[in-house]
Amino acid sequence: MEPIKILIFVGVFVLLLLIGRILSAASEVHAQELPHDGAPVMPVPAVGEAAAMAPAGEVLTGAEVGFPFSLPPVTEDNKGKFNRPYYTNYYFARTDLVRGPSDPRSFYDEFFLVAQDPASEHMWETKYIVATPSGLQQLMSKEQFVSIYLDDPVIVVSEWNLAVILRTVVDEDLKRFGSAGEDEQLSSTTFENKIG
Repeated sequence: MEPIKILIFVGVFVLLLLIGRILSAASEVHAQELPHDGAPVMPVPAVGEAAAMAPAGEVLTGAEVGFPFSLPPVTEDNKGKFNRPYYTNYYFARTDLVRGPSDPRSFYDEFFLVAQDPASEHMWETKYIVATPSGLQQLMSKEQFVSIYLDDPVIVVSEWNLAVILRTVVDEDLKRFGSAGEDEQLSSTTFENKIG
């Protein structure tokens, strides 16, 4: 009688183990399957993976790289106003987001941020000039400019740092969007903050 009880116990144990594994596998959630706020999901490959994704000479965009920091979730207040737009892409005109410029302390490039209004689904692209002081000087010397006037907003950084550049651009975009509260705005290290 004892061996039968042991066999039944082992059989029930194995059955419960199999049921547990099946339920565990069914409840597994992968990042790409998580519910999101309606914005297109931007995959975030590892830096080595992202660099390997682009053939030589091809420039990666934010849609392939993702954001190097967390954004506050898109929320709607009781008046139907959203705190921020969806950011669907960002990219430089010539600089790869992963590899960066050949000289991190001396570069000049156009940066584009693509956004979408959550309410109207209207999309727009904002252009910025991102440069280091020596990159601006190099541009002026190369083009033999005595002075330079830039129509687009300019972000001057001491050296290439994608997280700092993107955080500064998003901060400025949130100010323009006009509905981000003070606690929801992302902090950035800007020249103005250093002075004040």
